[in-house]
Amino acid sequence: MNGWDSFLEDKAAITARPCAAELAAPDSMPLAEFVRFSEDVVRRTRDVAIPWLAGGNYDLAALGPLGDAINSAGRVGSALRRLVDYFSLLQDCTDIRLALEDDMASVSYRILDPDIWPRHHDAMFTLGIVSQILKRGTRGHWDKIEFAFEAESHEMRGDIGKVVCAPCTFGADTNQIRFPAAMLDLALPATQQAACDVRHLTRSIVTKRRETPLVDRLSQMVLRDLNSCAIEQERFAREMGMSSRTLRRKLTEQGSSFQQVLDECRMRQAVFEFRVRPDLSIAQIALRLGYAEHSNFTRAFHRWSGISPQAYRAQLASTAH
Repeated sequence: MNGWDSFLEDKAAITARPCAAELAAPDSMPLAEFVRFSEDVVRRTRDVAIPWLAGGNYDLAALGPLGDAINSAGRVGSALRRLVDYFSLLQDCTDIRLALEDDMASVSYRILDPDIWPRHHDAMFTLGIVSQILKRGTRGHWDKIEFAFEAESHEMRGDIGKVVCAPCTFGADTNQIRFPAAMLDLALPATQQAACDVRHLTRSIVTKRRETPLVDRLSQMVLRDLNSCAIEQERFAREMGMSSRTLRRKLTEQGSSFQQVLDECRMRQAVFEFRVRPDLSIAQIALRLGYAEHSNFTRAFHRWSGISPQAYRAQLASTAH
């Protein structure tokens, strides 16, 4: 596991680790398994800094063509844009974005699969990689940086602000690092890496999308946009390069429909909300899932699970104690 071993050598508390074959390549471990690994590392060692340090020291060349593209970038902004644009070649079911707002820029990251939780230290690892790129441009300077995390502070098992040396907020909708937008223009140190033609990465992205089942692609888009914008069949169809009519036909051919995909995503996300945000009311969760009336959500959840949202939440609470 590139970047992790050096921080685990002296941690005798780690007794169960992936075999050598699983550590051979960055794409050799399923996402859910890697998330469990990162959580287990922190739980066993009681050292919340390990995932962050592993990301900050990760050899980007181990990412293959994407690592070459990042290492050959001339500026911080170009390197981050390549990481974001081609991240799906490394990891499925993920929403990662580079955004600008006034004089600040941000990279946000979250796993879309609502069945994967906790996932706190996977986020630390990924944002650690982002920090590595930023520090290359700043030559190690670390000022006016801010973080946000999905998890609550007590779930992170340590003083995260002290680890990342920056202010942090918790209980956010995504994991994010914010920094002055001027950093995007900083030149990266010259390397021996030859200039990289990213067109082959673009072709790989296109090929991967074509090979991904349509229901899976649509599910990821729905999970990405729940609680952030309107869920519209026509917009998703355009994003996938087809008409709404073609999307409906292809979904029918796969034994599904847009409404079925939407309902399944909403219900899975509802369970996630119950687990992660116990302080929110049923009505608030219904709004987050795109229901105008919480009664509609209650009926839909009962059809899906066989019990009411209130009863399901009560069951979760009883098993948590």
